[in-house]
Amino acid sequence: MAEKNTPLINELLSQIGKHPEFETWRQKGKHPTGIVKELCEPLKIDPRFIGQPARFYTSATASVNYIYKSWFALMKRFQSQLDGKLRWLEMLNSDTELVEASGVSLDILQTKSAEILAQFAPQNPAKTQP
Repeated sequence: MAEKNTPLINELLSQIGKHPEFETWRQKGKHPTGIVKELCEPLKIDPRFIGQPARFYTSATASVNYIYKSWFALMKRFQSQLDGKLRWLEMLNSDTELVEASGVSLDILQTKSAEILAQFAPQNPAKTQP
């Protein structure tokens, strides 16, 4: 089994990776599961993989679907995390960018920021009680 089935799985993995729609699937986080079966059909008559029981082809198809389903889900999660971090970095501006965007000096910006932060800072309960 391993002599023919493992190379079949490797060939299917390779063909999925070279598929023209691969990047679209990566962005969506999933692939159409029927595509692996379609790619496996011509390989059934390939001399390298011919003569295997049908369950071996089914097993190879299921294995490749499982591998890529997991991989695409991970890549989508990583891409979402990266996009979130990039959005966060875009919000952070240097001092010169803040001065330029606001039209006021850096000292005024710092003073106003400190006032806003002081409004939301938790009060010390010992100081608030008479």
